[in-house]
Amino acid sequence: MATDDELIRAYDDELGPEPMRSNRGFWIIAGTLLVGGLFLLVEIFANRPLANSIGHAQDTLRRAQAAAEIVRSRTASFREADADALGEDVPELSFRPEEESSVGLDDVSVSASETVWAAAVQARPGACFYIRLGVGEDPRYGAGTECTGRAALLAADPRW
Repeated sequence: MATDDELIRAYDDELGPEPMRSNRGFWIIAGTLLVGGLFLLVEIFANRPLANSIGHAQDTLRRAQAAAEIVRSRTASFREADADALGEDVPELSFRPEEESSVGLDDVSVSASETVWAAAVQARPGACFYIRLGVGEDPRYGAGTECTGRAALLAADPRW
C-alpha cells in the first residue's frame, strides 16, 4: 500500500503545473510568413522596370495615335500619316517606315494607307505593342515579337 507521501507526489505529478511548452511551431509559421513576404517584395520591385517600360510604350503609341488622327482629320485619309509626316508633327518621337522595326520606347514603326493606320513600339527586346486604326472602326490593340508597322496591321484586340 502507498504511503501518504507517495500519494501526494502522485497527485502533484498528475494535477500539478503543466511543463513549459515549446513555441517552435510559432516560429516556423512566423518565419515562413516573413520569408514569403520578403520574396513577394523582391518580385514586386524586380518587375517594376518592366511595368514602367510597358506604360511608356503604350503612352508612345497613344501620342502617335493622336497625331495620326489629327492628320486624318486634316486630309480625310491616313495615307499622309506616314513616318515622315508624323516625325514633323511629333518631334520628340522618332518614326520609321512599316518595314523597319522599332528599336526602343520612343521609336515607332508606322504603316499608313488610305483607310488603315498601324504602329508598333518595342517595349523591350522581343516584346512589342501594336495599335491599329481603321476608318469607322474602334482602335485595335495587340502585342507580339515583331516590331514593325506591318505586323501591327494584325492587331485585333479591343484593349492591351
